[in-house]
Amino acid sequence: MNTLMRWAITHRGLESYFSSLMGSYVTVFTLHRAEPEDKSFNGISESLLERCLRYAVENGYDFMSVDEVVDTALQRKKVNRPTLCFTLDDGYADQVNRLVPVLLRYRAKPTIFAITDFIDGVDWPWDAKLAYVIKHSPLTQCDLKLGMKTHHLDLSTPRARIESRRFVTSHVKAQRLGNLSDYVATIAAACHVEIPHAAPEDYRAATWDELRASEAQGLAIGSHTRSHAVLSSLDDERVAAELDHSKRRLNEELVRPSQVFCYPSGTKKDFSRSHEKLVKAANYQGAVSTISQTSYLRAIRQNPYRVTRIGFPTKFEQFVRYSSWFEALRSKLPI
Repeated sequence: MNTLMRWAITHRGLESYFSSLMGSYVTVFTLHRAEPEDKSFNGISESLLERCLRYAVENGYDFMSVDEVVDTALQRKKVNRPTLCFTLDDGYADQVNRLVPVLLRYRAKPTIFAITDFIDGVDWPWDAKLAYVIKHSPLTQCDLKLGMKTHHLDLSTPRARIESRRFVTSHVKAQRLGNLSDYVATIAAACHVEIPHAAPEDYRAATWDELRASEAQGLAIGSHTRSHAVLSSLDDERVAAELDHSKRRLNEELVRPSQVFCYPSGTKKDFSRSHEKLVKAANYQGAVSTISQTSYLRAIRQNPYRVTRIGFPTKFEQFVRYSSWFEALRSKLPI
């Protein structure tokens, strides 16, 4: 980022002018796993997260929980300063034990969206199983038959394994739930990997005790469904059951769960208007997606069940840009 660009996106006068012209906005970030020691996937380092939070505090940014963001929009209030919101998806132990403490230390009001069957130890996420399979396969390549097509997986390098993981995850998430376990088993067999029944340590879920301890310090916990199945792969009856069960478990285990829901995967293809209605019928006040845009309060007020979020970046300069009025403007452009 050059000096002029850095000056422009951090200039308070420009930010204030833009906000008055385009309306109040909040940058809602989504964080996934903490950075692994073996670099097998692109996680977030505590040092980068702390640097970004320090920058936000030093530059007078406000923090809001996702519930506060939705409530502010619905009450037709405005935000007067650049405002950030931090959310984490799934409920892994490394999120709660490594990332959440950094966020709480800076009073950043984070929310973690938990897969309740994962926390309960009933099962671990299907996409985590696929990541495990690709990571631990002894093969350097394999031909994988899925449906009527055969796909070649390159497993020869760490970079190639990441790309193969992304491919199989994208393919499997589009399948109907009844076939999901079969697809995962097929991929595991082709890669010569046996999937453990319980999540290995690298994929361990946070416990209810860990979540409760973090809740007492300021973490909010919300629903990411019961099983992490993509809603578009389910019929409405199963979606309603997922919503009901996960909400009930959160209410049983926690003091004050978040009233905002998080769609599994959360792209435009992964949920629909009918799913938004089901989430509303389950008495959630809002829902977050992974549609990558800055969140305008006006848009949230019009539809609180399609709140947009931006993936937390891997570089500090990207964080500076994503947090700024410049990114908010870019989100408005038809590109």
